[in-house]
Amino acid sequence: MRFDSFDFIIFLVVVLMLVRAAGPRLRNWILLVASLFFYGWWDWRYLGLFGFNCFVAWQSAIRIADAPDPRSKHRWCAAGVIACTALLCYFKYRGFFFENVTAALARMGWMESRGTLQVVLPVGISFFTFQAIAYIVDVYRGTTQACRNVPDFILFKAFFPQLIAGPIERANNLLPQIQKPRAVTNSDVIEGLYLVLWGYCKKVVIADNLALKINSIYNLSEFTAGDVFIAALGFTFQAYGDFSGYTDIARGIARWFGVNLMQNFNFPYLATSPQDFWRRWHISLGSWLREYLYIPLGGNRRGAFRTWLNLIITMLIGGIWHGPAWNYVVWGAYQGMILSLHRAYVAWRGEHRHSHLSRTLCIGGNLLLTLYGMLIFRLASWDQICAATSAIFACEVNPGFAGKMIRMLPYIGLILLVEMPVFLSRTPWFWVRSRRPIFIAAVFLFLFYCILILGVTGGAQFIYFAF
Repeated sequence: MRFDSFDFIIFLVVVLMLVRAAGPRLRNWILLVASLFFYGWWDWRYLGLFGFNCFVAWQSAIRIADAPDPRSKHRWCAAGVIACTALLCYFKYRGFFFENVTAALARMGWMESRGTLQVVLPVGISFFTFQAIAYIVDVYRGTTQACRNVPDFILFKAFFPQLIAGPIERANNLLPQIQKPRAVTNSDVIEGLYLVLWGYCKKVVIADNLALKINSIYNLSEFTAGDVFIAALGFTFQAYGDFSGYTDIARGIARWFGVNLMQNFNFPYLATSPQDFWRRWHISLGSWLREYLYIPLGGNRRGAFRTWLNLIITMLIGGIWHGPAWNYVVWGAYQGMILSLHRAYVAWRGEHRHSHLSRTLCIGGNLLLTLYGMLIFRLASWDQICAATSAIFACEVNPGFAGKMIRMLPYIGLILLVEMPVFLSRTPWFWVRSRRPIFIAAVFLFLFYCILILGVTGGAQFIYFAF
């Protein structure tokens, strides 16, 4: 049940009406049943896997909390994390591993190639697995108390707005909101509506229209520099519109149930460095990688070389998390390398305050790095990555370059039109905190008009549903 489907709109309206009519004690039960129904809609067999993941996380946390000594706590934490990770690896990477191992053995003449082993990938498994691991580790560290109420815990894991593609919520933010009575204020309704409308606008107007204009380029085997730039620029804003659009819809819907989900994007293309970018892009994943992988590896506490190695390992795993494909591995290595180079540069030159000019130059330089990273992320094979990279240095621009750019600019411009005033004013709710109801109504009508007139019907599913 996709957020941009008519089925989901009906489902959401029914759930909102039921929760609104129910008493405080029944609301969590309605949300729990609705969330499990939502996940089972994709394929009811996924519920068994999801239930097992919940059981492992719930039982591991209780065993950790009740363990008599630190060694027992450590064992239960390790067991829970390994079980969750093994489940993810089996369903997500078994086919990739089988295919590459058999291909390597076939090239050495030790066996015949056996093709691909098909394993069904349960939707959202990467997100709810990372959420489970974070919960287990947080209980082990003592930063979160183990939840012993089974329905509350399952709702924390299954809460449908964030179940499929995040944000990867932490227990210390979401669980307390589930466990206590919630009231929905007028601000929740208005700000939630703004998030939902702007999220749908980013998905069906910006992301889906840009996809129509650039998908054909990614099917090419040979590129010009103009093709590469258009493909990279288009996908960079398509990915932002698609994923941040999903997050905005999820956050807006959650507000209507009295729940505040974490912010997952904070103007990432205005970042001044690779490190700043990962503080702004997919914040829940970036913070997860830092807290549960980079810091346990040693972080920056063991010298410069070990810091660079830890960054590369962390981002490699972050790349692989996105999917069983070599372009994600290359993308992860690329992200680790530019983070390491930036860290080395800062160690050499030191931190300094940006002037307006230097800040603009840093934003432009980092955006170019981001464009190339998004290009790697989207390309399907190593051959395409090499061909696109060679085309960049050839500097050949095809005759239709200007026309393609002009057709993309209105959708990129729409993002700037809506989000730049928010950034410049430093007011998160710039468009809906006005004291003039007519102004707020005009904003809502404008977004609804964009969705109705410019939105693509039957567009592709959200990009991160594949992860």
